[in-house]
Amino acid sequence: MVADKTVLVTGAAGFVGSHVVDVLLESGYRVRCTVRATSNRRWLEGKPVEPVEADMQGGGLEEAVAGIDAVVHCAGVTRGSRRALYAVNRDGTRALVDACVETGRRIRFVYCSSQAAGGPSSLWRPRVLEEPPQPASDYGRSKLAGEVEVHKRGDRLQVVVLRPAAVYGPRDEDTLPYFRLAARGIVVVPGLFTRLVQLVHARDAARALLLAMERPEAVGRTYFVAHPEVITWRELAATIAAAVGRRALRLYLPAALMQAVGAAAQLVGGGRRAGQLDLRRAWELTRRAWTCRVRETVEELRWMPEYDSERGLRATADWYREEGWL
Repeated sequence: MVADKTVLVTGAAGFVGSHVVDVLLESGYRVRCTVRATSNRRWLEGKPVEPVEADMQGGGLEEAVAGIDAVVHCAGVTRGSRRALYAVNRDGTRALVDACVETGRRIRFVYCSSQAAGGPSSLWRPRVLEEPPQPASDYGRSKLAGEVEVHKRGDRLQVVVLRPAAVYGPRDEDTLPYFRLAARGIVVVPGLFTRLVQLVHARDAARALLLAMERPEAVGRTYFVAHPEVITWRELAATIAAAVGRRALRLYLPAALMQAVGAAAQLVGGGRRAGQLDLRRAWELTRRAWTCRVRETVEELRWMPEYDSERGLRATADWYREEGWL
């Protein structure tokens, strides 16, 4: 029975991790959460979870993994120097999987990686799992390095890797500035030519992580996680404008200009807070396509996303308004 199983969620106080906690609790699991002394625990307040102070540098991990049946590893960093990214996304992941191995139990270990680890696609075909990864940033390379560390322990743990596409939804601070700009009547479209993207709502991503933890056929596998819908950036901008109830002016920024803005922001210390542009985000936003094949995810995990872009972005805008963020 799931009520007898304890699942450790790392990064539980964060955006994706907090949605994973909600889905696990709704499914009847006991949930243990790693938190740091400095963590903002607002999304965990009032929930029947067991918090354990630990970090991905090794402190407290032995206590965190004691007696658990599974891990959903959502902790990670998206900004910072190359050294900082690798310290958490690769080395921290290594420390966690090694702590799991030391228990002597064949724990199910689900790693929440990123589409960035696979890299951008072409306009003509989505990225597929069979082709070699080509990450386009230090962030993507650090997440891919984390995947390698996880798969190395596949003989001692039941490992699964998921690569979510651009995740959005309630509690997301990265996408919030775009909604706020749209509410003022402006939406930014990166580049002058067609660019394609796939999205995934946070609840759908959390459900995929849950299924990866439960399905026996998932062991040893890697999956892309995205709504099958492929949209252009122009369509995305129009959908966000409609979600906030505005007819917004589209501002097309040439790729070179957006990258220059991102580089300048990084030089003066920008890009450190959620939603701020930095060189990595500018570079990734200006790739021609971020699409991926999700057939394996749908068929093997029996996963079907509930939120297409129109429904999901509207629900996100509604949540922002209810919380006074918009």
